[in-house]
Amino acid sequence: RERADSNAQGSGYDSGGTGNSESQNNSWTGESNDGLVTYNGKKYRYNPHLSNYLILGIDTKGDIMEEKGTLDAGQSDTIFLVSYNRKDETMRVLSIPRDTMTTIAVYNQNRVYVGTSKNHLTLQYAYGDGRDMSCKLTRDAVSNLLYGVPIIGYTAINRESIPLLVGAVGGVTLTVPDDSLEEVNPEYKKGSEITLTEETAEEYLRYRDMHSHQQALVRME
Repeated sequence: RERADSNAQGSGYDSGGTGNSESQNNSWTGESNDGLVTYNGKKYRYNPHLSNYLILGIDTKGDIMEEKGTLDAGQSDTIFLVSYNRKDETMRVLSIPRDTMTTIAVYNQNRVYVGTSKNHLTLQYAYGDGRDMSCKLTRDAVSNLLYGVPIIGYTAINRESIPLLVGAVGGVTLTVPDDSLEEVNPEYKKGSEITLTEETAEEYLRYRDMHSHQQALVRME
């Protein structure tokens, strides 16, 4: 978000003044508040200079273009909203936790819409076809979660894309941020500088301690 009373370069809404209470209509297109969103006593208007794109990482292997049945499409383990500011040519990436509880659309095995459910955001992809339908459902769920922010494009890749991406840039060198990965590889000690390769990147990116809570957030970091 971007407020007019600060110098922040944001990726969402411009301030339109101050408000006294939380808005009942959180959509930036809402007529009841002239297209404004009220958050923590501030009113925001959508920044029209942004182009937003949804990038999804799916926990499947094989041909990602293959149409799949409902609940067989996989889940979106990683959800990134890339926001490009066309005015100042800057870009920001918002990483949204897969376990974010929000409203998702539910379909049965025949792909008949049966209503909505408050559930993990990652599950929305599974209720589609593993292709455009899954992406569009997740796009809509993310848009609704973020006060109706418009998303003009999307793409999804699966696990088989990881070594291809890492190989394309010749490996990724980084500093291990915490000690959560030592169990899978003693070289992944906190503070160590390592280079992920086509062979090791998936192990590093996907591992999380299944016996501890909120480890998906640790993995995101």
